[in-house]
Amino acid sequence: MESKSVIIVGGGYAGIVAANRLARKKLPIRILLITGNETFIEKIRNHQEIAGTNSKFYSVRSLLRKEVELKIGFVERILKEKRRVRLTNGEEYPYDFLGYTLGMRAKTSEEFPETYYSVAEEKDCKRIRQELYENPDRRITVLGAGLTGIETASELAERFPKAMITLLDSGSIGGNFDSEAAMYMRKTLHKLGVTIFENRKAISFLRDGILTETGEKISHDICLLSAGLSASPVGKESGWKTNELDQVFVSQTLQIPEEWNALGAGDGIRILGEGHSHLRMSCATALPMGVYMAERISFLLGTKSEIGSRPFSLGYVIRCVSLGRKYGLIQHLNPDDTPKQSFWKGRVGAMVKELICKFTVFSFKAEKYFDFYNWPPGPKLDRNDESRVKKAIVAAGK
Repeated sequence: MESKSVIIVGGGYAGIVAANRLARKKLPIRILLITGNETFIEKIRNHQEIAGTNSKFYSVRSLLRKEVELKIGFVERILKEKRRVRLTNGEEYPYDFLGYTLGMRAKTSEEFPETYYSVAEEKDCKRIRQELYENPDRRITVLGAGLTGIETASELAERFPKAMITLLDSGSIGGNFDSEAAMYMRKTLHKLGVTIFENRKAISFLRDGILTETGEKISHDICLLSAGLSASPVGKESGWKTNELDQVFVSQTLQIPEEWNALGAGDGIRILGEGHSHLRMSCATALPMGVYMAERISFLLGTKSEIGSRPFSLGYVIRCVSLGRKYGLIQHLNPDDTPKQSFWKGRVGAMVKELICKFTVFSFKAEKYFDFYNWPPGPKLDRNDESRVKKAIVAAGK
């Protein structure tokens, strides 16, 4: 086989695991991973980074097999017609196959007053932590009550008991959990001293507070944004079809329509077609996608791959949330991400949540050496759905 060039853009969970899985295939290929940060950060622990209870950083180079080349730089655009990746410094790299794994990012700070920070940004997490060490009695509003928002509010309330922590969301807290599990979540947040505002839509962002559509002003010294993320604009600016979050549309085999040699994985893509509407942005989704993308590229190169020969399918087992260091909640799930009635809570939930975080990193590292990561299948797929997927992409795309 003639030697091929594979470029993977993005050094998160999906990109690194894809590069390592593909490198272990021992194919006549050159693998280049391009990422803007030489350090890999466990984003599943960002809430702990803010509170100063735990920080996990790894050199990207240390996580990659030696066969994988590493380039630190920011991607400006994918030149599809030329099959080249252009960086912001003007450098270009040719590819035969492309793995697109650029993820989500926070809205720019220019869109909000200077008292607003993002949970998704490393520099913001460090800045808030330092601020709270110096002024532990701050009024803090966490905007967005998804899992990250809930974990951030509870972690801060436990670590800084003098601070006034408010959790604000336009919907209901724990909406994706069993009703009893959601009730336990609320009770634990109240126990930690968190003030909860549910079903309040924010309409105006002031320096010292947030105005809601009900006319309330929720005052703060600092607001932590745990909502309003969007995907990297590179996909859209490269001419690919995207949704309102700038996620690139892909088929059931993670291939970008009309470009069989370009595949996507992670938070920055969206699969259209039956059996994929349940997929959520998380490392629990990104890791299987990264493994699959490597197997699919291997299959397209003519290598036997049971995984890569069939459409991507993922079923969930649990959804976990930490409520400080002492409490946690593990919701058991159906494969389509809907909650079952069973769940674990309290100290057992906290212990299991920590074990899951450690297992995630362990499995991530293990993929450097051998095939380790596996996952259950999702809802039944229609193997003949590709034409309908392409029509849906054309209809939904910008």
